[in-house]
Amino acid sequence: AHNQVYQTDKNRWKDLFAFLWIGFPRLVRENILYIIASFLLFACPAWVGYSLVQKNLNFAQYEIAQGQPLVPEDMFNSIEKKQMWTDAVEGKNALAFSMISTNNIGVSIKAFVFGISFGIGTIFVLLLNGLHIGTALGVCKIYGMAPKLLTFVAAHGVIELNCIFISGGAGLMMGAALLFPGQYKRVDMFKIAAKKAAGLFAGTVPLLLIAGCIEGFISPRTDIDPWVKYAVSLSTLILLALYIFAPRKFSGNTDGGVTEVK
Repeated sequence: AHNQVYQTDKNRWKDLFAFLWIGFPRLVRENILYIIASFLLFACPAWVGYSLVQKNLNFAQYEIAQGQPLVPEDMFNSIEKKQMWTDAVEGKNALAFSMISTNNIGVSIKAFVFGISFGIGTIFVLLLNGLHIGTALGVCKIYGMAPKLLTFVAAHGVIELNCIFISGGAGLMMGAALLFPGQYKRVDMFKIAAKKAAGLFAGTVPLLLIAGCIEGFISPRTDIDPWVKYAVSLSTLILLALYIFAPRKFSGNTDGGVTEVK
């Protein structure tokens, strides 16, 4: 009540914009090592899955979690027929956008929230998703479908994957706080890390919505030239790099109420 009565005049929308424009990119830069670790935990098993399936196609049918194969049967059958399983969403852009955005945010939520398990859950999510994607790409390579898959992923992949890496970094940050509290009590160190981690995850949500929009409305369309999709990929990479690393100033509460201002 004291804070509400004596607070200075605030503009919540301005504070939200300040957080997304200043606070979130700053959090990413400050915790870049966790994000790099998250990327490696995803990329290494992706390479392992790609390599192993090239040597033995049956590896794609290996059941690793909940009795599900690394490459689902319907996806595998589509690849065998040299058809993209993503063709089913063409012409259903609005529905695809909704489903894709929900799925992508769900993966990011798991990578972030499972950090509370001393980081073990986050590591598992990153390893499993990397293995799935690498194995699927390997199967596509065997059947000559890799170019089609890469064309589909190109437009939205830069934003989507980086958001997963950032959310994974947030989960690893919480796990590290629980494992190595340093001079703080474990619960106190976790609270400090959780605030910053929550800021990292929150900043990925609007980016994931953008990625979902691209994936629903651009990526599956066969009437768009592949080079246009690669141009979108390059553009999103440049814009994302500028958004995260370009210096800027803004007058407002840049923590969005979830992170600590240094």
